Amino acid sequence: MENKQPNLVKAFVFVAIAVILTATGTYAFFRASIEGTESTSTISVGGATLAVEYVGTQTITGNDVLPGWSSKKYFYVDITNETGQEISFNVNLIVDNSNFYTTTNNTDSYLQYALYKCTSSSDKTCSTSIVGLTTLTRQSGTEVVGTVKTSEKDKVYYALELKFPDTGASQSQTGTNNQPLTFSGHITIDTSEGVYYKPTFANADWATIASMVKTDPKVFAVGSEKKVSIDGKDYTVRVANNTTPKECSNTGFSQTACGFVVEFVDIIDQRAMNSTNTNVGGWPATAMRKYLNGDTKEHLTYNGTNKTLFSKLPIDLRNAIIDTIVVSGHGTTSGEENFNTTDQLYLLSAKEIYRNCTQSTCYDTATDVTRQLDYYSNKSVSTSSNTTYAVKNFNGNAAWWWLRTAGSYNNTGFRNVYSDGNINTINASSTGGGLAPAFRIG
Repeated sequence: MENKQPNLVKAFVFVAIAVILTATGTYAFFRASIEGTESTSTISVGGATLAVEYVGTQTITGNDVLPGWSSKKYFYVDITNETGQEISFNVNLIVDNSNFYTTTNNTDSYLQYALYKCTSSSDKTCSTSIVGLTTLTRQSGTEVVGTVKTSEKDKVYYALELKFPDTGASQSQTGTNNQPLTFSGHITIDTSEGVYYKPTFANADWATIASMVKTDPKVFAVGSEKKVSIDGKDYTVRVANNTTPKECSNTGFSQTACGFVVEFVDIIDQRAMNSTNTNVGGWPATAMRKYLNGDTKEHLTYNGTNKTLFSKLPIDLRNAIIDTIVVSGHGTTSGEENFNTTDQLYLLSAKEIYRNCTQSTCYDTATDVTRQLDYYSNKSVSTSSNTTYAVKNFNGNAAWWWLRTAGSYNNTGFRNVYSDGNINTINASSTGGGLAPAFRIG
C-alpha cells in the first residue's frame, strides 16, 4: 500500500452561538451552546501522527494529522416552544479562514462536514444523520450546514462532524497558497430569516470574542464584564474601549486607548513599580512591565525563572491578546523623551482616565499622544469630577493603583490613582501599589 505523507493541519476552533427566535403569534426561544466550560469548548489540531483524544466535552488536541481524521463537536439547542407547531433553524459553519482545497480531486486535500442528532448529552455516537457528509466548498464565509425542523421542547442535542478524508491517493501537504494546511471556524445557529442573537461578552469564549471584534469592535458594549481566572481565582474584566477615532492613526500615537481594550475592574495584585526608588528609563525599564510581559518573545518568564502575569492567563485569552504600541511619559532625567514599547499587558496612563489631563496638570509628558478610554469618557471622569469611577478595590476595599506614567517633575515617582479616585504620585519602590492592567483583543 502506498505510504501517505502527513498533512499539516492547524487550529480548528468551533463555538456555538446563542439564538433567539420570536415568530409572529407564537412563542419560541432558542439557546444554543457547546457542552462544557469555556476553557474546553474548542477543537485544536496542529502539527503533522494522528493522536486525537476526545473524552466527554474536553478539548481535542492532535499532532501529525493524517488523512482519515475526523471528530465531532457536540452542542445543544435549548428550546422553549409552547405553540405545538414545528419550528426551524439553520446550523451554520462559519469559516474564518482556510486554505484547504474546495474540490474532491484525488490529489487534493479537502474537508467534509456532517450533522447528526444525538439522544442525550452522554450520547457520543449520534448516529441519526440530519445532513450526510458534504464537501466544504469555501475558504471563508458562511456555509449553511443544514436546516433543522422540530416541534421538540427542552434541550435537543446535535453533533457537527468535521472530516479530513483519506482519498486513497497521495494527498497534498499544502493548501491553495502552498502553505501548510490550516482551518479555523465556528458554529452559529440562526433562524430561517437569518436573524440570530450573538453571545454576550460574559458568555463568549475569547476566540469568539476576538473573531467578532475583528468584524465589529462595537459588537460588545463598553462596560460589559466577564470573569477571568488567574491562579485559581476569578477576577472581573470589562470592555474599556471599542472605538478607533482618527487620532489613533496619527504618527507616534499610543494604541493603548484605540480599538477593543479590556481592563481589569479591580486590583489583582500589589507590587512595587521598581525595587529601587527611580523612574529613570520610565515604563520600559520597570520591574512591573517585565512582570507583566516577560523578557522573551514567548512572554512566559522574566528574570529567566519567574512566571509573568501573561503566562498565568488562560491560554485562549493569551491567544486572543494582540501587541499594543505603548507610549509613556518620562521624568526629569536629562535627555529622556517619551518612551515607546510593544506590550501585551500594560498599565493605563493618566490621560486615559481623566479627560482634562495636560502635561502641566497631570505631570505626564505623553498626554498629547493618547486619549481617554471610552469607559471613562462615558462616565465624564476628570481630575475634578466623577472620580469615583476610577476607584478600584483590592480584597473588597478601595486601594490605590499604579499608572504607567512617570511623574514629570522628579526622577523617583510614578503617577497613581488614589483610593478615592484622584490622581497622585508615589515613589517607585512603594510595595503597596495596585496592579490593574489592560490589554487589547483583535
